[in-house]
Amino acid sequence: MGLTQIHDDLMYLAGRLPHRSAQSEEEREASAYIADRLREYTPDVSVEPFHAPENYPYLFASYMSEFLIVGAIAFLWPEVAFGYGLGVFALYLAEFAGYRGLSRFMPQYPSQNVTARFLGLRPRATIVFIAYYDSGCASPMTLPNRIPLLRPMHLFLLSCMVLVLATCAADALSGGPPYPGLGLRWIAIAALGAGALALFLGAGRGEDIRGANNNASGVAALLGVAEALRRNPVEEADVWMVALGSHEAWMSGMRHFLPAHRLPRDRTWFINLEAVGAGRLHYLKTEGFLYALRADKQMTGLANAIAADRPVRAGVLRAVPTAAHVPLSRGMKALTLMGLDDTGLPAHWNQLSDRFTAVEEKTIEEAIDFTVALARRVAAESARE
Repeated sequence: MGLTQIHDDLMYLAGRLPHRSAQSEEEREASAYIADRLREYTPDVSVEPFHAPENYPYLFASYMSEFLIVGAIAFLWPEVAFGYGLGVFALYLAEFAGYRGLSRFMPQYPSQNVTARFLGLRPRATIVFIAYYDSGCASPMTLPNRIPLLRPMHLFLLSCMVLVLATCAADALSGGPPYPGLGLRWIAIAALGAGALALFLGAGRGEDIRGANNNASGVAALLGVAEALRRNPVEEADVWMVALGSHEAWMSGMRHFLPAHRLPRDRTWFINLEAVGAGRLHYLKTEGFLYALRADKQMTGLANAIAADRPVRAGVLRAVPTAAHVPLSRGMKALTLMGLDDTGLPAHWNQLSDRFTAVEEKTIEEAIDFTVALARRVAAESARE
C-alpha cells in the first residue's frame, strides 16, 4: 500500500468527516467507507449492526453514587449494606473486564462493526486484525497533564469502595451501635461522590475531535494490511479484518464482536492497530488500565525478533485502555501495536490536536510492514504445532 492511499484514507476519515463520534451519522459514514475499501480486496465483507450505551462516564458515575445508598442502608442493616455494596462492586469490576452489568439497562443506540475475511488454503489458526474507527471527545479529563493521573485516581476510588465494604462488614460483626467504622465509611463515600460528580461534569463538557491518530491511523493500517494480504495471502491461517465501532462507548464494538463470533480461544490471535500514526511505534508487552494484562508470550517473542531490524520497540501502557483490553481480560491471545510519545502515552489521545497534520504516513507504513510480518510468523508457528 502506497503512501498516497494511506493519505487518501486519512483525509476521508479525519478530514472530510468532522468527527466519527460513537453512534453518530459520521460514524456510520465511516463504516460505509471502510466496507467499500475492504471490498476492493475481498468479497467477504459484512457490516454487523449492534446497539450500545451512549455515555459510559455517566454509568461509572452511577456505580460510585450507589455507595451513598450503601452508606444509608448501613445505619440500620450493615450486613445488608455489605451484601448490596459487594454486588455493586462486582458489577463495576465486570464492566471493566468487558462484561455487561448495569449497562444493559441503559438506553441503547445503533452502531456497527465492519468485518472482512481472507480464508487460508491450509488454515491452522485465525488471526484477527482489529482497529476501532470512531473518534473520542476532548474533555477536562483528557488534558495531557491529567492523563497520567487517571489510573491513580481510579485506584484511589476503588480503594474507597473496598473501605466502605470493610466498614460495613466490621459494623455487622460488632453486633450493633456504636459502629466503629462510621466515620471512615462516610469519608470514603464523600470521595466516591466527588469522583462521580467529576465524571458527570466532565462527560457533559466533551468536544468532538477529528481522531486522526486515534484511530484513523489504525484503520489506514488495517486497510494496508488487507491490500498486502490480497497480493500475498497467508496460506496457513484465516485472517479477519475487523473495524470496530463505538470503542469510545467503553469498547462496545469488541464486546459485541467476541460473543457474536466465538472464535476458538486456543488458535485465535488478535493484533490491535491503534494510534500508529504518531510517536515511536511500540508493541505492548503489558497494558491494562485497572490491572496488568500481558500480551501473549509467543506473540511478544515473535514481535521481538521481527523488531530487531525495524523502528519498533517493546513498550508498556497502563494509562488508558486499548481495543485489546477485552480479549486480554478474557484470557485470549492478543498484542497491541501503538505509537507512544515521549511521555509513554498514545500521542494526542482524545485531544483537539489530534488532526491530520499530526500524523505521519510513513509511520503507518512501518506499522503495516511490521504487523504483516508478525501475522506471517504467527501463522507459520501455528502450522508447525
